Parts: sequence; C-alpha cells; structure tokens
Amino acid sequence: MLAGTVRELVNARLVAMKPRLLILCFSPLRRDPRVLRQLALLSDSYEISTCGFGPAPDGVQEHYEIAGDSIGWWPSEVRMAGALLLGRRFEAFYRNEPRVRAALNLVPKGTFDVIIVNDLNTVPLAALLEPVKGFHADLHEWEPRLPGRGFNWTLMGLPYLRWQLRQVHGAKSVSTVCQGIADRYRSDYGIEASVVMNASEYADLQPSAVRTPLRLVHSGGANPARRIDLMIDAMRGLENATLDLMLMPTGEGTVESLKAHAEGIENVRFRDPVPFKDLVSTLSEYDAGIFLLPPTNFNYEMALPNKLFEYVQARLAVVIGPSPEMARVVREHNLGVVSDDFTSESLRAAIRSLSAADVDRFKANSHAAAHSLSADQAIRPWADAVNSILNLEGQRV
Repeated sequence: MLAGTVRELVNARLVAMKPRLLILCFSPLRRDPRVLRQLALLSDSYEISTCGFGPAPDGVQEHYEIAGDSIGWWPSEVRMAGALLLGRRFEAFYRNEPRVRAALNLVPKGTFDVIIVNDLNTVPLAALLEPVKGFHADLHEWEPRLPGRGFNWTLMGLPYLRWQLRQVHGAKSVSTVCQGIADRYRSDYGIEASVVMNASEYADLQPSAVRTPLRLVHSGGANPARRIDLMIDAMRGLENATLDLMLMPTGEGTVESLKAHAEGIENVRFRDPVPFKDLVSTLSEYDAGIFLLPPTNFNYEMALPNKLFEYVQARLAVVIGPSPEMARVVREHNLGVVSDDFTSESLRAAIRSLSAADVDRFKANSHAAAHSLSADQAIRPWADAVNSILNLEGQRV
C-alpha cells in the first residue's frame, strides 16, 4: 500500500516537472540577441539549460560553458582532418572539431526533451546529444555562404557543408530570419522553414517632434563590407539633414578610417555607441534611421536586420536602399522611403525628397506598427515549434 502511494507521488511529480530544454549556440550567449529572445520566450514554460561560449545568460537552470581554447572549428591534427574530409568521413571530422568535442564532453546525452540549435554548425551536434523528443534548428541566415574558394574548398569544404545541410532534415522543425531565405532553403535543399524575424522588444515610446534639418542616425558595426562610406558620401551637399553614426568597432582602425573618409563633410558626426539597453531610447531622439547595404552576397541581399526593427521601436522614419526584405516591411507599413539603387547618389536623392511633414507621417506609422513588428509577435513560431515537438509522441510522463 505504501509502495503504491510512493509510486503515485513520484509519477505525479514527474508529470508536474517542466520539460527540459537545451539551447545550443557556438557564440557568446550573453551577447547573442536571438538566443536571448529564445530564453525570454521559453523560460517560464520549460526548464532551460544552455551551451555556448562565455558565462551563463540570466535565468537558466544550468549552463555548459565551452572554454575559450575550444572555440575553433578545424581539428588541431591537420593531416588527420584533411584525411577525414578527403575520405568523406564527415561525422568523424565534425566530432573532432574542438568546440564540438568540448560540447560532447560537457553535455550529458539523452537528458533533454528538446534541443534548440542555432546556426548550421550546431545541427549535427543536436542529433549526437540524443534529445528525447527531437530538436528545432534555427538557421539564422543563409548558411551556404561559400566561405572558401579554390581547389581545396571544392574538393573538401563544399562537400562537408552539403553534409551539414543534409543533417537539417533530421530536425523536427526549422526557422530562419526572413521569407527570401526560407524560399531559398526550400528551392535549393528541400528544407521547409518558418520565419522568425530579428524583431526588437516592444518599447513604450511616443514619436519625438520632427526638427529641421532632419536628424538621421545609423547604428551598428563598422564592418567595411557594409559600405558605411556610401552613407557618408550621400550626405555631401545635403542641407535638409544631418547624420549621426554610432558605430561599434569591428577591427582595429575600422571607425577611424570612416572618420577620415568623413573629413570635411560637416553634416556627418560620430557619436559614441551606447549600451544595448539604452539603444532604442537613444535612437528615439532622432527623426529617421538610415541603412544602405549593397547586396554583395545573398545574406546581404536578403538582409532584414535588428536595426530596422530598432528604428521602428524608436518611432523613427526609415530611409533604406532597395534590399527586398527591408523594402517589403517599409512599404507594407509605409515607414519611409526606399532609394532606387545602392549608390550614394540615389540615397542622397531619397533623403532630399523628405519633407518634415513626410517624416512626421512616417514616424506616426512606425508608432502604429510597433506592436505588430515587435519581438513579442515575431518569435511565436519558436514556441509553436517546441510545443509541436513535445506533442509528437504524446504527453511526456
């Protein structure tokens, strides 16, 4: 009788326990906005652990920190690694990646109900960790980025990349950052992905009053590939606008070289970047957010970045180049203007076309769209994916 009662209590406790969820990403998790949004969405419903670089994010039950000396992706034994790739022994090569080997040594197999993996490089690891119900793959961008060229890449790197992409078919569900990339995954690899945009958290703000000259702002990294110099050049000769740049260095001299490029352009200023928690409120001091990103690769062509949504939460008008995913959002909600092409001359013409009344209207439209374009709405597919995985084989007991 007593044994039966104890058994019933144990079973009741098991039923009441939250499902165990592991979020896995080869990045410093405390600085990864997409991972932090997954945590914010799921932490109330699941017992969450994390695995990645750096200290634990706030609010997790357990964290498996991959040490800094394990961050590489190429096995230390070069000859062995090359032989594995040439022999098409891709899983063996993958297991010998230092970061993968570290994770396999840290994370106990078969203990998590569901795993969320971030980026293609963690997808094979999810299967090796044997989640009870399955895993969800969040492919942040278009992963076949062709990071190499030449004979060695064609012979070894590209087949390995294709092997990784085949592992995505083992996921119960997949997500990515925009519809254009989701369409490409479907057409090229038969991968069906939902869309989770990199939207920002809702900010309870009101549009600020428009001033003249218009106050434009751009925030983000100073990566030379993003051609911030074109935005600087667009300001030459403009009398109706100023531009403040709040740039994070992405390498030695990146900001300094842009400052040198802007010498003599009096309506361009550089402002120190602010902490992320203060970014949207700081942006709200301006009239319009600006971003011109030439499509030098497919990810840049399909870009739908955080900063667009930060501009919306700051209740700004938006001035962008004709990047199709950004332009779709801007036009759908009438948030601002889209230049005809990716030249500084075209961007200058778009800025020059703006009147104070236009900007006031666009700022009001950002305010109206702030809820629908917030992370609260955008990230729901992750919750749906996890719930679906847990229900695939009935209720967990």
